[in-house]
Amino acid sequence: MQTKIIIQRLSELPTAPTTIGTMAWNQTGDWRYVTPLVADKLAPCSQNCPAGIPIPRHLGAMNRGDIEGGLALLLAYNPLPGLTGRLCYHPCQTKCIRRTIDRTISIQKVERFLGDLATDVTIEKSDKTDQRVTVIGSGPLGLSCAFYLACWGCRVVVLDPAGQAGGALVDLSPGKIEPQVLSHEINRLIRLADIRLETGAVIDFDTPGELLSNADLVILDPTGLSEDFSVPTGAVACNPFDEETATGGIISVKLPQNLTPFKAPMIAHYIAAGRLLARKVFDGLRPVDLAQPAPDLPLQAVSIENIKIERFPVSGPAAETETKQEVTWDRERALQEAERCLSCGTCNLCLQCVSYCPDASIRPDGENIAVAVDLDHCKGCGICAYECPRGVITMEDMSV
Repeated sequence: MQTKIIIQRLSELPTAPTTIGTMAWNQTGDWRYVTPLVADKLAPCSQNCPAGIPIPRHLGAMNRGDIEGGLALLLAYNPLPGLTGRLCYHPCQTKCIRRTIDRTISIQKVERFLGDLATDVTIEKSDKTDQRVTVIGSGPLGLSCAFYLACWGCRVVVLDPAGQAGGALVDLSPGKIEPQVLSHEINRLIRLADIRLETGAVIDFDTPGELLSNADLVILDPTGLSEDFSVPTGAVACNPFDEETATGGIISVKLPQNLTPFKAPMIAHYIAAGRLLARKVFDGLRPVDLAQPAPDLPLQAVSIENIKIERFPVSGPAAETETKQEVTWDRERALQEAERCLSCGTCNLCLQCVSYCPDASIRPDGENIAVAVDLDHCKGCGICAYECPRGVITMEDMSV
């Protein structure tokens, strides 16, 4: 029987081959016939949001402790969150995947919390150009359109014949919107986008004043003007939801039948119409050397089958229990609710893919909240896509 050898010091170890360099020379990625594609996708809640808000993104910012950043992300798609947080019929919540585990996330109440913040939040804006736009009417559509055009560099003036800004929102009862909330929302929008607002304005197209005659474009807001407002001759009718471009010196917005007359629960649709209209007219206004704003959202929707629901624990009371409870929506409560978001289709650096990659070919992207794939060494095994609980990583055949 062979005697057992006991090693007592490193010098007694047998000679063995070792590697003192790296494997960078051995680019095994050439073996791959499918490639992991890392890309954020549209969550079910965002797909059902009339304003197309990328909800996991601003909830994710809150989860990282950046509440002001979460508000800034929200404002990029919805400049009136305190109003939608009270009025919207919140179809986003009907598609929340969390409801299959315990209960849907209270997206609208988190939005209301963010909207009510008294913070000096800042947003990204382009440098001002010489393009001048006058919006007549300060309803949610007109304010939204003015906000985006101003953020993209236009010099925007909002004129309202009424003595108070808000258009159709002013007529709502205090039980739906408190006057101070409406004032807070409009004042923030005006301040952030650097818009000039004048109420009690005299509108006369026959003898236009300086603000009308010097405007490169005039937009008439149907949610901010009375039904008997006289549309001037030569105004071009435009439905923001149509594919047709909007051209003309004066644009009269014509909404689809489901949005007329004004319906407060449809406020997100009016805000979306304002942004769509702004995109339509901006291309004709912008100088040649000024780029078109980036698209709002990724086009691809996340596949529900790729959300690993079984991997997420229960994190809140059942729906019927939550309904019976009196909940104070302060900072702590809003952060607790945001933490429950599954971040469907959006990378939140859970790093499951990094942990399970057998070739160490995935690493955190230092500049973004995302991961990057080392395609020189990735063999396309698909483990990262299988382990990704949020459907962010998919395997694509790159040989086609």
